[in-house]
Amino acid sequence: MDHLPDAIFVHSGPEHHLTAVNRWGKFLAGPIDTLGSPARSVYPPDVADDLVGLLDDVYESGEPASGREWRFAVTRHDGRIEEHHVDLVATPTRDDQGEIAGVAVRLVDVTATVRDRRAKQPEATEQHQDRAAASQDVVLGLQQTLLARGLPVVPGVRTAARYVVTRSEMGAGGDWFDGIALDGSFAAVVGDVVGHGADAVAVMGQLRAVLGELLHDAGPAPDLAGVLARLDRAAARLPGARGATVCVAVLDPAEGRMRYACAGHPPPLVVSPDGSTRFLALPGGGPLGVPGPPTVVGHATLAPGELLVCFSDGLVERPGHDLALATAELASVASGVVRFAARESEELAEQVAQRIVEHMTRDGHDDDVTLLVVRRTGEFPPPLDIDVAAEAEQLATVRRSLQGWLRVLGAGRAQSTAVEIAVLEAVSNAIQHAYPGRAGGRVRVEGTLDGTGRLSLTVSDDGRWRVPGPDPRGRGRGLAMIRACVDEVEIERTREGTSVLLDHALRTAAVLDGAPSRPPARRSVRGEGRISVTHGTEPRIAVAGPIDIATAPALRRELREASRGGTLPLTVDLTGVSHLASAGVELLYTFVEEMQVDGRRVELVAPSGSPAGYALELTGLDRLVRT
Repeated sequence: MDHLPDAIFVHSGPEHHLTAVNRWGKFLAGPIDTLGSPARSVYPPDVADDLVGLLDDVYESGEPASGREWRFAVTRHDGRIEEHHVDLVATPTRDDQGEIAGVAVRLVDVTATVRDRRAKQPEATEQHQDRAAASQDVVLGLQQTLLARGLPVVPGVRTAARYVVTRSEMGAGGDWFDGIALDGSFAAVVGDVVGHGADAVAVMGQLRAVLGELLHDAGPAPDLAGVLARLDRAAARLPGARGATVCVAVLDPAEGRMRYACAGHPPPLVVSPDGSTRFLALPGGGPLGVPGPPTVVGHATLAPGELLVCFSDGLVERPGHDLALATAELASVASGVVRFAARESEELAEQVAQRIVEHMTRDGHDDDVTLLVVRRTGEFPPPLDIDVAAEAEQLATVRRSLQGWLRVLGAGRAQSTAVEIAVLEAVSNAIQHAYPGRAGGRVRVEGTLDGTGRLSLTVSDDGRWRVPGPDPRGRGRGLAMIRACVDEVEIERTREGTSVLLDHALRTAAVLDGAPSRPPARRSVRGEGRISVTHGTEPRIAVAGPIDIATAPALRRELREASRGGTLPLTVDLTGVSHLASAGVELLYTFVEEMQVDGRRVELVAPSGSPAGYALELTGLDRLVRT
């Protein structure tokens, strides 16, 4: 048994005490001190409840049971968390008299298969669309356009959303979600239109737009009953909207007071920091657009650290499954994630959303699945205030402070990258051009995030910027990059100095149709404020760290040395670059042009979505070379 390629666990008695385990089982479950331990203390916390429930079913019924792609997150001695996925089969064992004595579990590691499928998911999605009928492609495209592409980032809350479309021939359905910042409160919305196909998607888009406008017009403390009464009247007049359901919860992030209403929709789940769960009481009210009593508004309080989980019925309604058991399963999964995760995890809402969708859809689903998780943090970060000397060496200080502030706000990686580029470009311009021939100049960066999710930043100095020349290869590219990264840019020049005003709607991305839950983690950079270059055996160098006005000269020397003064073709791996400023873009433009004039090949390696990849796409440099 010890040499079998699969993990084997043998349990005895109704408490499922562990009586035998092979070598692979010990590795998978983590350190097991002694045999005889009950199953709940053997397995990782995030899966123990589910597995003990399965063992109970097998022990009581005497029938085997199985599961697919269960997730095991094992904490090793050094604190590392390893993630495994397994298929499992649980079989009853019997004593000499034929009575059930325990349960044996066989776990087959399918981690490689799951990772490979996830890596190929964009390709698989494309293949699926190629095979699908043209009408279904149109429906899916329409749905993607009408759904919210992101959620506003507002002080005091963290959010995460998932939408998984059914793969049935009926096509996409009419589920939707929304997060609406009301300048002092946050509205979480999940709705469901009856039916599938283009008609359902079109109705969904109209109801979502109407409800969004009604909430915006009502202000930070909307009359929720009045809003839903008007939405109900609109649904009665809108063909195809009758019978639609919706849940709306309006939260005051500062006080935790919440008003909510469920028009024919399942009530939200609340998960406390200790893992305890409760479903909010169903206040009353039927579906939209049909005769019946008006929707009643309920009241609740969300404590700091608690999560609100809003969902569509597709998450819990599955053929052959009891609805009460499915909702209990949902609560158990959410509880397990919260209990297992770090208490102060900034990504807890994302972790809960990801795990719920993974678990509840692993055996398939016949309807669209929509999930919106809102976590009340109870934290309101102070405004950003950075004051540094106008020196290139201070860019690292600005970058570090800005990244930390954006992380605390809850900004997504793509948005953070764009904001960092804009701010650091403005700071670089002030350092280079505000104080020509003067020493002792200062640069200040101030920032706030308001209750509507608008980010306001000001980069100011006491000098005057030099007007950029007409040559596009010279200075001036930085300002173009700033304008491309944020919504609005204003430059104020006075006798006292120059101020760059940046305004941007900060949003966090939603995950639609099983896309990756989060972009790859930012690589750590050794030597903040300097670059790290690794030379390969072939004409190739890997660059790590920021490339800005302070580090560009060093990189220029490295590029020339690696290419032997431009005589050898060169591959430049920018995967580890944490920030690519206009000074770095200018350097790469010049180097590429010099190499191409001499007929030498240059290849820049920069994954899409990485800081370097974002900057290359922003400036068009990706079109000049192979990336």
